[in-house]
Amino acid sequence: MDKMKVINLLKQKSKEAVYVASLPYNNNEYLPWRRNIEDILESAFGVTSTEYKRVADVHMETEGTRQAIQRTYGALVHRIQQEVDSVIQKYELLGFEEKLSATIELPPIAFISHGKKSVALTKLEESLNTLGIKPLIVKEQPSLDKTVNDKVNYYLSQADFVIILATGDDTVKDKITGKETKQPRQNVIHEIGLAQKTHSGRIIYLLEEGAEFPSNIRPKVWESFKQRNMMNAFLGIVRELRAYGMLKVQKP
Repeated sequence: MDKMKVINLLKQKSKEAVYVASLPYNNNEYLPWRRNIEDILESAFGVTSTEYKRVADVHMETEGTRQAIQRTYGALVHRIQQEVDSVIQKYELLGFEEKLSATIELPPIAFISHGKKSVALTKLEESLNTLGIKPLIVKEQPSLDKTVNDKVNYYLSQADFVIILATGDDTVKDKITGKETKQPRQNVIHEIGLAQKTHSGRIIYLLEEGAEFPSNIRPKVWESFKQRNMMNAFLGIVRELRAYGMLKVQKP
């Protein structure tokens, strides 16, 4: 399917979302609207693509009062609109050439949340490139006249998954015990919160040895690493990417 046709069709469906969200939850227009979006994504990328799955996997809870269901319905339509806008922005950003089809495979994009520039960050970028993954670091991207928060949200929406590179950049002192611990920078903590909303189930946590996550993040499973020895972290990334279906065997 022609690239411009795909983008224009998706833009039209995104505009229709405001109207669809304003309807009662038991209307007859939501399902045709959603199916049309899924048909466009299937035709352009295939049913196994991330683009298709991120819309197809959005589901609605139907329990509760009528008011609660209506609110849930509105949030559902908004979520689908966000996923459609993400596809539009991603392919406008990557600037693919003339055709978009299921036969064209695009490199998965990894949003990297990080603190200070470090050896670990450089090694992580190099390893992702070797795996055929496009690393996306916000500071290296054009600002497009956006605020800092809008810029982070914009580029986060382009990513297929998120890697948290949590280095021990900040020293935090417990007010009660006086104990000092090394923790990731506040921008990393903030971006973890954003990613948990936008990429739930597709976040890889890497924590520098000797550092700690805040208590609300600590229950998550993470891979420990040292600045100059990230082998365990890389193995963990490969394991997760295989589970996501983003690594494929390359035939000679």
